[in-house]
Parts: sequence; C-alpha cells; structure tokens
Amino acid sequence: MDVVQIIQIVVGVALLAFGRKGLGLFLAAIGFFAGISVVSHYFPTAPQGVLIGVALAGGVIGIFIAFFIKKVAVGAAGLLGGGYIGYLVGVNFGWDQQGFPWIPVIICGVIGIVLAFFLIKWALIILSSVLGAFLVVQALNMNPALGTIVFFVLLAGGILFQLRSGKSQQSSN
Repeated sequence: MDVVQIIQIVVGVALLAFGRKGLGLFLAAIGFFAGISVVSHYFPTAPQGVLIGVALAGGVIGIFIAFFIKKVAVGAAGLLGGGYIGYLVGVNFGWDQQGFPWIPVIICGVIGIVLAFFLIKWALIILSSVLGAFLVVQALNMNPALGTIVFFVLLAGGILFQLRSGKSQQSSN
C-alpha cells in the first residue's frame, strides 16, 4: 500500500465520520484528490513529487475557498463534490475513452450545487459520505462486486453516523 492509498483511507474515514461538520475538510479533500486525478490522468509519468505537490495545492485551494470565501464555499462544495463524483462515475464506467467525461461531471456538478444550496446539511452528509466511501473502496483495490457492497455499507454507515452525531449535539444545546 502506497502513501496515496493510506491518505485516501484516512481522509475517506474522516469524511464518513465528520464530513458535515467540516466544510474545510470536505473541500480540501476534493481539491487534493482532484489534483491527484488530473495529474495521474493527463501526466501519467509525472514524478511522485509533482503528484503530491499538485494535490497539496488543490487541498490548499479547497481550504482557502472554505474559510475565506464562505458565501461561495457552499456552491463550490456542491459543484466540486458533485463534479468530482461525476468524474469518478465517468471514469469507472469507461465514459472517458474520448477524453474528459464532461457530461457526467456537468450533470453531477449541477445536482451538487442544487443540493448544496437547498439542503446544505444533507448535501454535506451525502456528498462527504459518497466521497469518503469511494476513497476507502478505491484505496483498498477490491474486486467490483465486493467493492460495491463495501461502498454501500460504508455509505450507509457514514450517513447514519453523521446524522446521529448531529442529534446528540442538538439535544445537548
């Protein structure tokens, strides 16, 4: 297991557990892994240092958006989260054979924006759980059948955990 896979697992679990509480974590994770995906896809022979450097730059941009541009952060989280999920769907279903899978990225990005503005709590819970579950399953390199089962178990567990952690905080206030 390499460093990127370990980071994927750690960030995936953090997103499953704390995604709704940490918009900065969510956007940093999206920026980090989007950076890795872009470099891996367009520059497959790039050195590990370049890969990590671009990934860290993407993470820093995500944190900057979350903390300094809060009005835009909600829309950016929806767009980036939905768009990245669309990219992952496109790549996994082989829709990137002719280049970048624009259609699923745009469709999921728009859905992410709508969810983010109208259902910010639910959007963060669902998007962070989907991304977290996908990162963990992808890092573990499971066969598709087992990976699908583990993905949905992690997804359900992440959503339930985040909902329960929110209820206990609300009742103590």
